[in-house]
Amino acid sequence: MKNVGIVLAAGSSTRMGGTTKKQYRVLLGHPVLFYSLKAFEQSYVSDIIIVCSEGEEEFVQKEIVEKYDIMKVSAVIPGASERSGSSFLGIKEAIRIRGREGVNVLIHDAARPLVNPELINNIISDLEFGQRAVVPAVTPSDTIRIEGEGGIVTLEREKIRMIQTPQGFEAGLIHDAYANLKDTVTDDAEVVMKYDSKVRIAFTEGDRRNFKLTYPTDFELAESLVRSARSLY
Repeated sequence: MKNVGIVLAAGSSTRMGGTTKKQYRVLLGHPVLFYSLKAFEQSYVSDIIIVCSEGEEEFVQKEIVEKYDIMKVSAVIPGASERSGSSFLGIKEAIRIRGREGVNVLIHDAARPLVNPELINNIISDLEFGQRAVVPAVTPSDTIRIEGEGGIVTLEREKIRMIQTPQGFEAGLIHDAYANLKDTVTDDAEVVMKYDSKVRIAFTEGDRRNFKLTYPTDFELAESLVRSARSLY
């Protein structure tokens, strides 16, 4: 089977602040986007598609892909204003390159630079052994409560999953799910669930280091984790 990694890098970084988008900010000498691409480069994917903001394609190609010799990148394409639109554009490009049959796609947020090849390969393995949709997840370590009209309810942590990316799917399944999408969503697996509730979303063990850079303080933790894994880069 062919496995295509789609790296979404078209976000506006509103909550991060600053003048440089977080996917291009320097994290210990390299742009944030580099780390995700390097992990996919070292994994079993056959192709990488980068979805960036319109007008940034040449910058990404020259200053990241070529500069750091990311050899598996097959396309750098402009994305949409919403994440769901960028995902769909990446999926359609993957199908254009590799077709629908015997093809899986793994959709990843570039704002998660600490993803590693092992996690990517575990998702690929699950897909190649019969799963149609695979999502990495971890259980929360904090106590979680919901405050509502009836008071405060404490949730059972063992039944809660914190969802990560990359999320893996049969290419045809996720394409058709997005083609029939009527709502705005921020999670690819949710698109599949809305499209066909009978499809089982399989969980695979995520990685607590694979968190999303959202606020400025997140960079401090990311820098510490990158230092501890510097030999990989």
